[in-house]
Amino acid sequence: MGVQKKTRKFAQVKRAIKKHDDRAKKDNNAPKQDKAKGDEVVRAIPQAPSNMFFAANTALGPPYHVLVDTNFVSHSIRAKTDMLKSMMDLLYAKCIPTFTDCTIAELEKLGDKFRLALRVAKDPRWARVRCDHPGTYADDCLVDRIQKHRIYIVATNDKDLVRRIRKIPGVPIMKVARAKYVIERLPDHFDAGVIGLTTALRIQETLNRNQSIQLIARDFPNTTSLNYASPWAGAHYRPVPGSTSQALREETQAKQTYTYLKDLAKSDPSSGVAIVEGIEHLENPPAEYLDEKSIRECYGHLDGFRVLGKDEYPEDVKWGARYETVVINSPVYCAYLLRRFVLGGGVTREYTVIDPMEAFCLAPNVRTVVNCSGLGFGDRRSFIIRGQTCLVRNPCSQTVTRQNADGSWSFCIPRPLSGGTIIGGTKQPRDYDPTPSVETREKLLANAAKWFPFGPGSEGKFDVIRDIVGRRPAREGGMRVEAETVGNGRFVVHAYGAGGRGFELSYGVAGDVVKLMVGNKLVGERASL
Repeated sequence: MGVQKKTRKFAQVKRAIKKHDDRAKKDNNAPKQDKAKGDEVVRAIPQAPSNMFFAANTALGPPYHVLVDTNFVSHSIRAKTDMLKSMMDLLYAKCIPTFTDCTIAELEKLGDKFRLALRVAKDPRWARVRCDHPGTYADDCLVDRIQKHRIYIVATNDKDLVRRIRKIPGVPIMKVARAKYVIERLPDHFDAGVIGLTTALRIQETLNRNQSIQLIARDFPNTTSLNYASPWAGAHYRPVPGSTSQALREETQAKQTYTYLKDLAKSDPSSGVAIVEGIEHLENPPAEYLDEKSIRECYGHLDGFRVLGKDEYPEDVKWGARYETVVINSPVYCAYLLRRFVLGGGVTREYTVIDPMEAFCLAPNVRTVVNCSGLGFGDRRSFIIRGQTCLVRNPCSQTVTRQNADGSWSFCIPRPLSGGTIIGGTKQPRDYDPTPSVETREKLLANAAKWFPFGPGSEGKFDVIRDIVGRRPAREGGMRVEAETVGNGRFVVHAYGAGGRGFELSYGVAGDVVKLMVGNKLVGERASL
């Protein structure tokens, strides 16, 4: 008997309930069942540290603590770079390479192939951080630590780790690229000059509750602008005697700045300011240096000041002096000033201003614009002074200034926080050449080898970090510090043209600006208790 062949019926489907069917409607009157509390998903929202409430991580500052990953060590070995020197060359300040227990353990597990990297990581000069968590996975260890403490720069070439760190705000990343160190995401700040930053801080201290201040600048920290001289400066304090009205005004401003910087060096060394011994040797001293009264008025405020005897300076020198003074790591100090400004509630903005009147339109109800632009805007009396210096790693414990017989000057200025030493320098008015001269560099280093007291091991040889060319904004007749009425009850207060003395005059000039604003009732004068 034949069997009927069964075929699949493709058109058949299951019967579905229509959407209007009563059985599909929910019973709204049914009692609601409470979910068990144990089934609820609890979201953990990490608290942001207080130093991240501003535009940048204000906890980052020199000396920089650098958390080093395992592959960063191996990449450094391949590139044949010295870890500590390369970090300091990159950041221009003291750096502390830091290794966690997990990083060391990971290198130990990798075996003989990474024995050289392990030896570098165990260098006694580096800082060691103990780990109290389970496991030895270095990536998790580093991420956990920087989430808890935003005081580190992370050095790694691991792409996965970099991807994780980029999600954490305020943590810069250091890498090895093309046989040198590079860094991304340093704290954002603007390259306002030292006069502008100091003035902004002093104005901020006098503002009423209904007043605010905004700092407008052109350059970012990763740019190398010739026209932005403050980060390139070899900054120290050295009195300049004189009898003209300009010299006497600058002398008063300089003394106020010296007092402020000396107190700052004692209270907060992280500012990049330090106290050292200053020495001057002059081969052809001007008449002011031979006048005892002039010297006493100009140098008398310095601790330990004394004029040297003939047996205390070289034969070709006609006048010499020793005193206690201050030196400044200029890029660190500028960042320190801006950090204080931001912490005080100041607002910053990147913008290129063409005319001071334009600044009145950048915010509502602007009554005062302070012009600290360096050269001013179209001031025919302003000009630039080209300066070439050399930054070397060789340490020096004193700042020495020497006047040569031909009228030129040579100096060495140590930068605090292991920032190297500035050797200078040249003064070339209205010279716009942006290229460092090889002949000038050789002359600067040759003079430094003869005259300046570098540490043992130098022996006339210098480890050069870079040649520096900058344009100092100067003005005939000295700085312009005055208030100008521009109509409708608005003022422009000018403070520019400091030449090569921006750091030396900064605090005193800022005080004069505040006095002008108080005198014109632009800000209130706070009572001193």
